[in-house]
Parts: sequence; structure tokens; C-alpha cells
Amino acid sequence: MNEAAVFDHVLTALDERNYEPLVHVPEAHGDAYADVLDRCRRHEITIRGRYPDVIGFTDANRVFAIEVKGSTNLLRGIGQALTYQQGAHVSYLAGDGDAVAPHANLLRSKGVGVIEVESDGISSWSAPPSAESTEEVADTEGQLSLRLRGNEFGGDITTLSLAQPLNYFAPVVALDRYGPLARDELVDAIADEYGFGAGDEAVASARTLGLLAAGSPCELTSQGELAATVLRGYGIESLDDLRLAKTDVARRTVAEVHPPLAVLLRNSFARHPEFGLLLDALRKEVPRVHFLDLLRRLVHEYPNVFLSAFCTTRGATRARKLIERGETERLYRDSSVWRDVIRTNVLFNFVQQLKHVGVLAPETRSHSGPIREYDPDEKPWIVVEDG
Repeated sequence: MNEAAVFDHVLTALDERNYEPLVHVPEAHGDAYADVLDRCRRHEITIRGRYPDVIGFTDANRVFAIEVKGSTNLLRGIGQALTYQQGAHVSYLAGDGDAVAPHANLLRSKGVGVIEVESDGISSWSAPPSAESTEEVADTEGQLSLRLRGNEFGGDITTLSLAQPLNYFAPVVALDRYGPLARDELVDAIADEYGFGAGDEAVASARTLGLLAAGSPCELTSQGELAATVLRGYGIESLDDLRLAKTDVARRTVAEVHPPLAVLLRNSFARHPEFGLLLDALRKEVPRVHFLDLLRRLVHEYPNVFLSAFCTTRGATRARKLIERGETERLYRDSSVWRDVIRTNVLFNFVQQLKHVGVLAPETRSHSGPIREYDPDEKPWIVVEDG
């Protein structure tokens, strides 16, 4: 039985079990797996640099990963299923029943489940008795939450592109004042009344933080309504009020000048799965964070956050290959590598945002120059321990 046929039967079984799956099919194989892609959304989530063929939540909200094979390449499939244990609660190998059966006892002894498939469907579904390791499961879980339950959020945290996060409240204030608006109308209101020319970025970021609902016209989510209520209680009822609050900050931080607004921002950021994991990683490095130590922790414990939040698109491709080849240490020990894969604005915009929301101390120095000039020893990140 070929792999595509096994894939189809596996998806049917997952649907019957009320699992929530995503699939990974390389673009080059899209035609061969067209039926699979018609049934399920794609993912780009990796575990140790490898993409599970199927990943998602079980009906009990546990992360599962499945490596799908036909009747060949079973040894490679076993290795991949063992790797997925690092980032999933349960890992499976699915394949042609006759080909998989001889390996079933070994797989189960290693904590890997076995799905045997015949021409008319699943002949045996053996759940793993236990998982040997799930050290990266929080990272995988966060990525799945974003993509499967992601109507609440607008995308990756990389879309949070503005250094001053008070700007993300501009769409909230405008919609609270005027009600639903078309995106162009909202952007124009931000430009006219807030004096801010990056309204599109502000709207996108408010959507990313789950403050604005998807679709048109632009409307507040329940979290956006809560933010609007807090802002009104703080005396910010118009875009001009927000502009004056931002002016008050000047060269200081929101956390120093408007502590309640910093708390509101920090809570909004932390609700996003990727940002929440990133804050967890930061707080494990308190009080002074050496950037390369943070990279090491992200690469080993939160690799998907590292790839999506810290890497350029080209850099993420290179980083995945290094992780898959077992050369992970180069990502934080080889300056020619990490300077090549890391997004420059992580060292400026992201640092500025974390200072404003009270996660990093005001004395933390950001870096606005070329990444080749960045010296992590000279500019440690200083974490506010109760932030």
C-alpha cells in the first residue's frame, strides 16, 4: 500500500476519533496528496527540525504526532516517530499493516504507538503505553493552539513590528469610540486623530494580539472590549487621549510612566501562545540574560518559537537543517551562523517592546545597528523578576 492511501485512512480514523489534525505535505508533492490537502490544513511545525506528517490535538487535548509510511522506508519512519516524542504527548508510526507489524513490539517498547492500515481501513490502532520524553511539548502545544484555535489571534508574534506597543491600542480606542469600521476607515482615523502613519501595522498587531476580530469590518473581540474598558477607566477615551499618553512617555517606558497600561499590554502579549512561551524562556534566565544563552534555551526547549520569532525566513530554513543534522549548537555558538539567521529587529523593536511592558528593565540596551556590530556581552537583557 502506498503512503498516500495510508494517509487517507489515517485522516478518516482521526476524524472518527474527534482529533484535530494538521498535515505537512511539501509543495512538490501537492498533486500526489491533493485528496489529503482537500481534507486537512497544512502546518509548518517542527520537532527537532523535522515536520510530522500529521500533528494536532487528541480529543483529550493532548498533542499527537504521526509519521506516515506506506510499505517502504519503515526504518526511517521509526526514527522520525522516536524524534517526535520530544515534542508530543503521544507519537505514532502509521503504515501498511504487513510492513509495520514486524516492528510493532519494538515501537511499543519505546513508547511509540502503531497504526496498521489495510486496503479497507485501519486494522489496528495501538496507543503508546508511555512516552519516553516530552521536553519540547509546551512549544509544540503553543504552536498548535495558535494554528488550530487561532481565530483568536492574527498570526505569529513576528507581526508585532512597532517599537512602542501603545500604538497597538489605537485601533481599540477608535473602534470603541466609533463602532465597527472598514480597515481603510480605521487606518484613516488613526492617521487623522492619533497622528500616526503606520496605522496598517497597528491594526495588524492588534489583530495578532487578539484585540481585533478577523474579517471586515474591523470589530473588537471580547479581549478588545476588555482592553477598551480598562483604557476608559484610565481616562483614555479618544485617540487624542492615547496620543497624549504616548507623548508623556517620551524617552522613558510605559511601565515607568503608566504602570496600569503596561500591565494591560503585558497581559495582552502573554495571551498569545508564542509570546507566552517566549516570556517563559526569558524568565528562566533571570536576572541578566545573555542573548546567546537565551538562544540556547529557545533552540532546545522552544524551537518553533525560535524559528518563527527570532529567525528570518531564509534563516529559519538554514536553522531547521542544522537542527535536523544534529548541529544545533552552531545556532548559538557560531557567530557566523547566529548573525546570519537572526532577525535584526529582535535586538531593537522586540527589546523596546519588552521594556515598555515591564518585562525588561529600562536600563536594558537595545541594538539598532547592523547585526554584525552587535556584541551580546556588552548589551545583556535585564529581566524584571516580578514582571
